[in-house]
Amino acid sequence: MTESKRIEMLELPKGKVSVVLDTDTACEVDDQFAVAYAVRAAEEGELILEGLHATQFGDNPAEASELSYQEILKVLDRMGCPQYKNIVRRGADRKMEGEEPVMSDAVTHLIELAKDESREGLLYVVAIGAGTNIASALKAAPEIMEKIVVVWLAGNVQHWENVEEYNINQDEAAARYILGCGVPLVLLPAYNVVSALSISIYELEHFIDGKTEIGSFLVENVRQYSVKDTRPGEAWTKVIWDIAGIAYVLHPDWFITRIVFTPSLSEPNEAHWEKKWASNPQKHLMRIGDYVERAPVFQDVFDKINRCK
Repeated sequence: MTESKRIEMLELPKGKVSVVLDTDTACEVDDQFAVAYAVRAAEEGELILEGLHATQFGDNPAEASELSYQEILKVLDRMGCPQYKNIVRRGADRKMEGEEPVMSDAVTHLIELAKDESREGLLYVVAIGAGTNIASALKAAPEIMEKIVVVWLAGNVQHWENVEEYNINQDEAAARYILGCGVPLVLLPAYNVVSALSISIYELEHFIDGKTEIGSFLVENVRQYSVKDTRPGEAWTKVIWDIAGIAYVLHPDWFITRIVFTPSLSEPNEAHWEKKWASNPQKHLMRIGDYVERAPVFQDVFDKINRCK
């Protein structure tokens, strides 16, 4: 792919785009918000949702991947949207680690979707977990990078040498491949960009609790999480990280982004950015997020959740 073609593909999304959401849904409490956000946006005609793919995390990847698959189905049940179950796929049951792709239903589905000649425009792959499924699809069918844009919540801001970010750490081999293979990439850093999407349990209770089944479900998840994460009376908020990717494809104007050279990770088992990553002429270009408007993102999520049946 030429650099000019890559830059063309990295132009800000316009109109109703096609999306695959790749998610470690059972990992925490924010992926469920992202699934609900994507489904509601599809229901309201703002995007075309073509895939909901589960991926692995943690020390037992196979179990975690299956739990994520089941969690996607649970969210769809709470939303009263069983029609989306036909696009849910099981993904990676192990980390990439070596050179070979980790094949799964999700990887096969992603390749098929990317090759679909009937689609007008690009396929946006919004990744909010480990990069195993995406890297595996790109390894198995490198030609699909001409058809997709990966929007990945991963890493930290450009001036931080230390990555220490969950999605990269869950599969460093996959992360290295995504960063190095040349696929058009929009990187949404965790700290100090997406971390702006922090919210208190009191706000969640005020805006969405008790108004719809899915709203109450999401709030209860966060409530239970807060019990484990805090002490009584302690000031506490939770970052709902994973709504950022869907917000970007819907409303890129809520973000400040720019084109930079793609970073590299340092030696294996040392997840640090290569020090000269911002000005390395040997690397291809990508788009990176520098800022996200918190208020409109949450307002959009709340409005959509409250319009569920």
